[in-house]
Amino acid sequence: MGNLIKSTLTIVGLSAVLSGCVLAPQTIELNETVEVPKANAEVQRGALIRVVDNRESIIAGDETRDYLGSRGGRLSERSPLLAQDELANILSLRLQDSIAQLGFGGTSPIDPVRVEMLINKFAYSCNDGFLVTSCSVKMRLGVTLMNGDTTFTKPYGLTETRRVAAAPVKEYNEKWVNDVMDRLWEYIFSDPELRGYLGV
Repeated sequence: MGNLIKSTLTIVGLSAVLSGCVLAPQTIELNETVEVPKANAEVQRGALIRVVDNRESIIAGDETRDYLGSRGGRLSERSPLLAQDELANILSLRLQDSIAQLGFGGTSPIDPVRVEMLINKFAYSCNDGFLVTSCSVKMRLGVTLMNGDTTFTKPYGLTETRRVAAAPVKEYNEKWVNDVMDRLWEYIFSDPELRGYLGV
């Protein structure tokens, strides 16, 4: 029992040392491709892709377009979490690849299906203060598909919160944010309504 208490105190003490200072900015690499559930039917058709960054902070001009959130700690405004490129560019590449995996791309006599994704929220955050003990990732995406005179629109989202012993390092944040995004992506492209509209 004494060893357990000693170990706990050591972890808390180390946490205080790591988190008490002002945290530095971090830039993480977001995956530009991911495997999506395969199509059940062959599709030979083009697709027009558009991703719009609709985040409130971006619209208000408060942050750069690669901004994902704050790492918290003291002076949290100085400890941003950034992506390697503008978020809309990264998700455009990702969406293009996913739609291509479903068989859309190239030339076809049929008018292309139009695919629009709205980034309504893509927020990483940790608590302010001397110790960082909790972080969360929130993603809200809107997908609109347009096929001739018909339209399919649906929102998708995922939120995950974790307790942490100290402000997470770059490798932890990179894996975590990508894992959440991959799970949301799988949810989107497994959605029977979306797949039914696309005929896959």
